[in-house]
Amino acid sequence: MHTVDFEVRDSELDAQGVVNNAYYFVYMAHARHKYIAKLGIDFVEMAQQGQNLFLIASNLEFKQSLKSGENFTVTSALVPEGKIKFAFKQKITKSDGSIVATGYNICVCIDETNRRRPYLPEIISRVLTHNV
Repeated sequence: MHTVDFEVRDSELDAQGVVNNAYYFVYMAHARHKYIAKLGIDFVEMAQQGQNLFLIASNLEFKQSLKSGENFTVTSALVPEGKIKFAFKQKITKSDGSIVATGYNICVCIDETNRRRPYLPEIISRVLTHNV
């Protein structure tokens, strides 16, 4: 499990004075990138080697809104999703612990060098085995 702390910026607000819905996806994506980097997975290096990680499904359920200046945390857990997929189970919480949103994001890896079907890279498989 991994956490990243944020603070809402005024530029992320919509006309209603709350965070625009698109930014919740951005917060979760940033948290996923930080998490996989912490695990030692360099997705940029993987892409340079022709192993591309793709987000294939994203589900986000909103519980309440964030407002300007609020502090919040995105918590991410890497979980298996079948034989060739993996997922990030994510949650956004305010500093008081109340849940803002929950997300579930499914990913696959495609080896572009030999046009393989989607597969689970060894490094991610090891992390999933260790985390489960």
